[in-house]
Amino acid sequence: SLMANIAKTFCKKIYVTDDNPRKENPKKIRSEIIKHIKGSKYFEIGNRSEAIREAIIRAEPNEVILIAGKGHEDTQDYGNKVISISDRKIIEKLKISQKKYSRKKINLLANAKLIKKIINYKKKNYIFDGLTIDSREVKKDNLFLAIKGKNNDGNKFIDIALKKGARFVATSKNSKKYKNKIIKIKNSFSFLNKFANLKRKTSRSKIIGITGSAGKTSLKNMLFELLQNKQNTFASPRSFNNHYGVPLSLSNLNPHHRFGIFEIGMSKPGEINKLSKIVKPNIAVITNIAEAHIENFKDISGIAKAKGEIIKNINKSGTLIINRDDKFFDYLKKEAETNKIKVRSFGSSKNSNVRLLKVKQNKKARYISIKLDNEILNFEINNINIFNVLASIAVLRELNLDINGKISLFKKFQPSEGRGKVYKIKRYKKKFNLIDESYNANPFSVKTAINTFKRIKKDNFKKYLLLGDMLELGKNSDKYHKDISKLINTSDIDKVFIKGDKTLFTYKNLRKSKRGNIFQCNDDVDSILQNIITNNDYLMVKGSNATGLNLVCKTMIKGN
Repeated sequence: SLMANIAKTFCKKIYVTDDNPRKENPKKIRSEIIKHIKGSKYFEIGNRSEAIREAIIRAEPNEVILIAGKGHEDTQDYGNKVISISDRKIIEKLKISQKKYSRKKINLLANAKLIKKIINYKKKNYIFDGLTIDSREVKKDNLFLAIKGKNNDGNKFIDIALKKGARFVATSKNSKKYKNKIIKIKNSFSFLNKFANLKRKTSRSKIIGITGSAGKTSLKNMLFELLQNKQNTFASPRSFNNHYGVPLSLSNLNPHHRFGIFEIGMSKPGEINKLSKIVKPNIAVITNIAEAHIENFKDISGIAKAKGEIIKNINKSGTLIINRDDKFFDYLKKEAETNKIKVRSFGSSKNSNVRLLKVKQNKKARYISIKLDNEILNFEINNINIFNVLASIAVLRELNLDINGKISLFKKFQPSEGRGKVYKIKRYKKKFNLIDESYNANPFSVKTAINTFKRIKKDNFKKYLLLGDMLELGKNSDKYHKDISKLINTSDIDKVFIKGDKTLFTYKNLRKSKRGNIFQCNDDVDSILQNIITNNDYLMVKGSNATGLNLVCKTMIKGN
């Protein structure tokens, strides 16, 4: 009964055959086993050779067959007679012409199975490759899921999706026009979550979940490049980290993916718990705890607690990777230990598993020295977030991958768009450098960006900062903006330009020599900067999306 219950719990198909019945009735033994596996998919085949053969012939792509029982024995004891039989030799002698499936074909079949479990429809196979909710991103053989959102209704774009090559459309609306192309569902959002949950349950990929107040997307992109090898790694696109983005990303995880990297975001308590329950990471990384979205929390401790929600959803025998320098390190470590989760750390603290020893910068390159447990690594890096470098090395070590063979990649990495990427700009009949940090802003990310800016050594050029408001900071917003001025005053930034009401608190507390100008609108940027910026100067743009400074950067980059 114990063996039968284990098989029923962990196996989707069970073949009941004979082991060594000796003087017992083999049929009675099989009947006893079957009594405990009723309700599961099973086949009773007394002849062991035939049972092994059937299991292999009926196997589907990516299935694992466990042949349990005799092990190394090369005989089978039936009491009155002993048969010469070896499981290994049975397998070796089998002559089976195996079908070879492409990766796409395997994914098509896997998706069709999952759909059947959701809609319980056996007459038709809904095979498709990839799922999207955006008709603009539909690719050949995709499933287009029509979702009605606040601004758009996906049902209005069914025609476009099918013309672009979608194989099927899943919708809660009735449609007679494309009857054979429609998968009728009750609720689009519920369908998306069910499909994502099934994808995760059936996946054998090592899953990495990334959360934190800043640096999530940059770390995800860095890990994707480090783990990428013959297309065996999947990473969630762009910043797909919310209640739509996370399940949508998981839905596109394929059977051939060895690794899956998912970003998990939040704006209020409970969100990370919901999303990480779907992701169920083998390795979770918390980049840092800072004042992002603090208007929805009583204080920063509430943010730490919310980020820590990921810990209880880490898979058993999983690992939490956290910033040792963070003031909430002890809290997060204790939460992990309570949940029996292994902890690895990174930072400049001497107790870090991945420890930053020193940073050396000259005019041509930037070098860092890292202590990895008892090993010292020295290598060159580009103008990227050093703590993300440490975190990514911690992940590589946890995955038991060759780190020395990958550290040469760090000097090639560029920051992501809107997150510190450097562009050579031709504008105002000048050639200067734009550091695009315009994706978003909170006190932590602004300070990190300024500290990174400080590391660029001056050589006959000036440094300018265009700073926009940091939003969603709640009642202490004025203080956070004022505090930024202290860091700027100790930096080598020459002039600061601002846009927004809150940055006035930063501007007023700057040294007079560092005050540039106050921009009322984006048009002011060109009219002021064209008379100030010169060849080889650096302009860093940082601010929350709603300030519109991301549009300033896009305009400069495109050359409009």
